[in-house]
Amino acid sequence: MKVSLYMAVSIDGYVATLDHSTDWVSDNDWEVFGNRVKEAGCIVMGRKTMETSGDDFPYEGAVNIVLTKKPELLKESDRVVVTNKRPREVIELAMEKGFLEVLIIGGGKTNSSFLKEGLIDEIVISVHPIILGKGVRLFEDFEGQVELEKNEVKEAHELVWIKYRIIK
Repeated sequence: MKVSLYMAVSIDGYVATLDHSTDWVSDNDWEVFGNRVKEAGCIVMGRKTMETSGDDFPYEGAVNIVLTKKPELLKESDRVVVTNKRPREVIELAMEKGFLEVLIIGGGKTNSSFLKEGLIDEIVISVHPIILGKGVRLFEDFEGQVELEKNEVKEAHELVWIKYRIIK
């Protein structure tokens, strides 16, 4: 099972504004993101990411797994699983459903929970030419050090995509 993290980030390391808006993310990045979602077939996000996704949720072409601590939100259908499982259990669930890759799409707390358990294999960030100053960090509440190896850098229009492999 390959676990990848895909996030749009500002130059100062934020993935959303304080009100969880991602209106600053370019159309070009949304297109690349949509293709990655379909390639993976299974995505994982936190509740706030789900709530701020608006009409995009559930994301097309993938099973959408949402992590929450709110028991009243728990549900499961063909395309959407809202669960209170731990990250390792979520990966096991995706494997049981036959997926070979899981794409983590945020937010900062969800990203950190998978990183803390050593479950992420690859991080892809699309760096946007904006400074937000405040907001949701790429990894919220994470303390520690993780070694990365740069695998690929691509540039298109105003964006730079950087792919890192986590050294385990």
